[in-house]
Amino acid sequence: MKEFIPILLKYVRSRQLLGGVVVLVSHNARTFDVPFLKNEFSRCSYEIPEDWLFADTLPLARSVMKSKGPKVPTKISLQALREHYGIPLIGPAHRALSDVHSLALVLQRLTYDLKLPVSGLIQGSFK
Repeated sequence: MKEFIPILLKYVRSRQLLGGVVVLVSHNARTFDVPFLKNEFSRCSYEIPEDWLFADTLPLARSVMKSKGPKVPTKISLQALREHYGIPLIGPAHRALSDVHSLALVLQRLTYDLKLPVSGLIQGSFK
């Protein structure tokens, strides 16, 4: 991670709009991904940039479940959501590229179902 973090920071900065925020999206971000990143950044003597926000698809999926009732899966794992939306698995599950592909398409479907614009996604993000 000590070698990876500077590469990640440079990569993200190279794609960030001037004055814009970065929104990193993951499924279960609040309890898994973000604490992991915070710990690793701290362990390697880095700070997560102030303009980075995190969006978690898990609460979005829970909101969809509430609004649609029994039409949605009771499990809300990324795999269950992918299957619910009929999104084909590209490559093996729980591999970075495959999960990113699934997450991107699940996010599109969740925001569509919730009629959630980008501004709403950003507003619901956290640091």
